[in-house]
Amino acid sequence: MEITDNHFHLDPKGQQELAVKDFLKAGGTRLVLVNKPYSSWKRLDEFKKQVSITMKLAKKAREAGAKVAVVASPHPIDLIKLIEHMNEEEASEIYIEAVDFCTGLVNENEIVGLGELGRPHFDVEDRVWDLSNRVLCESLMRAREVDAAVVLHTESGTPKVMSELSDIASKANFPTNRLVKHYGGPGSIENPNGIVVSMISSSTNIEFASKTEFNFMLETDYLDDPKRPGAVMGPKTVPRKTLKAMKNNILSEEQVYNIHTRIPNSVYRDFD
Repeated sequence: MEITDNHFHLDPKGQQELAVKDFLKAGGTRLVLVNKPYSSWKRLDEFKKQVSITMKLAKKAREAGAKVAVVASPHPIDLIKLIEHMNEEEASEIYIEAVDFCTGLVNENEIVGLGELGRPHFDVEDRVWDLSNRVLCESLMRAREVDAAVVLHTESGTPKVMSELSDIASKANFPTNRLVKHYGGPGSIENPNGIVVSMISSSTNIEFASKTEFNFMLETDYLDDPKRPGAVMGPKTVPRKTLKAMKNNILSEEQVYNIHTRIPNSVYRDFD
């Protein structure tokens, strides 16, 4: 039986493969390893170095025994930081260059998708909000061209937010069944508008999602941050919560298969 943590970070200053081993010992088998901003960057070559760190960490995770699917892209916060150093047009151009670098990796079968794309999860000026949405739409168009999965980082999901994200995907002609709302809660899955929801693996979330008709996966958003051990959730959480939910008849065997095998396979297509 596969147990997939759909959103997992590793950090060169963190536990790295030790965290992966904890995941495996608890019953986990597969990870979606997501690139994260290890530090600020202003040039494409600096961003490329960050992705190379993620690729090295993925290799360590595989050597520890996990099957891994890697997603990478510039983070929505990167666009905000770029605007602090240059005008919006220049910032957008560099951001899209970074997106194009990642779509090239998808084309070369080095990674399976782009993530985290999206928009700020906090209040920003209207011009920055509008720019973030335009850049997201353009990024989804680029991802579609290489048949990539996409993981979204946005504000907390509500039916309204999910509808807005679905509309952006529609403008980009991007298939929502390969679009993942990361850090999902009950509001995300109340009406996901075709987007696949990755639920944060609390017992409450699992029970709520188990009673809906919509597709979902489970994640920890483990950060591997030495300053915040166990944040957002620890590496053992997804397997432990899944097995507990099965034992308590909250999740059926069919639901577990869908959450951990069928849906991740449909979204990402390849773990190795």
